[in-house]
Amino acid sequence: MDEVLEKITKIVHLYNTGEFISKERLIKMQRSLSSNIYFLTKYNIDAFNEWNSIVYNFDGSNASAQVKANEEVPELRMTRKILEAAKGVSISINNELSIMKNE
Repeated sequence: MDEVLEKITKIVHLYNTGEFISKERLIKMQRSLSSNIYFLTKYNIDAFNEWNSIVYNFDGSNASAQVKANEEVPELRMTRKILEAAKGVSISINNELSIMKNE
């Protein structure tokens, strides 16, 4: 997962700096970002399954079960937040490519 996060971070950083403004470079970035969003989604699903198992098997209140699961599987929230942000960057890249296409 660390490798996937590192790749996403690098793409977002490069996009933010404006170094990859050409259409060809943006297309490569978009392809890489989309692929890594997919791989991160797989980690997110695994984390959710682990979180859900803890909640389901917990002997106590549902609220206590969720607190315990949140403590034991912090990557669920982290991957969810990074996925939301990465999808926003992906949309932004698509919009920029669309603008370039119409110019």
